[in-house]
Amino acid sequence: MDKVFARAMSELTTDFYRRVSTSFSATRQSAWTGWCELCDRLSLDASPRLRVLDVACGNLRFERFLCERVPSVETWAYDNCEELVGECPTQVHYTCADVAQALLAGSDPLHSAPPCDLAVAFGFMHHLPLEEQRLALLRLLGSHTRKCGKVVVTFWQFADDERLRAKARPAPGGGAHDYLLGWQDEPDVWRFCHHATEEEVDRLVARTSDQMRELARFSADGRSGRLNRYVVLEVE
Repeated sequence: MDKVFARAMSELTTDFYRRVSTSFSATRQSAWTGWCELCDRLSLDASPRLRVLDVACGNLRFERFLCERVPSVETWAYDNCEELVGECPTQVHYTCADVAQALLAGSDPLHSAPPCDLAVAFGFMHHLPLEEQRLALLRLLGSHTRKCGKVVVTFWQFADDERLRAKARPAPGGGAHDYLLGWQDEPDVWRFCHHATEEEVDRLVARTSDQMRELARFSADGRSGRLNRYVVLEVE
């Protein structure tokens, strides 16, 4: 696979979210169960003041979750679908940025964010077609996080779910774990989704060991309680 394939898949995914933003957002209102576990593991409730970087913020439901759990939180949020984001609360600084394409170009789309205590990317890794993009995202999150701050990402392991796997079709020109997924009954609306194996997660974590160390890894979310693989890293 190459950058031409990656750009095409990212453009397809961007078009997907813009076309189904209203119906997609309507089904994405509840907090992930894994966020509660993450909050407990990192004792976020006890943070007197928290600065957060959120890449691929979607409709800001993680921001709403944090506002309910953390006494004082300020977030720098990035996404390229303003239709999903909607109106931002005063404590959220939103920037429209195509992070996937920026990672391909080797640029930093997060330059407006200060060093944060927590940097996250939920539901985004699977939209990055190349492993080098996924590695670049991890490193970018780490570079915008203060020393001893935390970086948390999720890997959607949807192909392990029989119901979701049945809905997926192989991505033309992609690898063994690259798929296209549609949306409800919408015709010709597809998004690129990569299923991350545990071996891939191991590789990515190992390749960032000069910058961060792994604190935890756990599964949560979905009917099975295992759809998302969470990786928690600490910046050194």
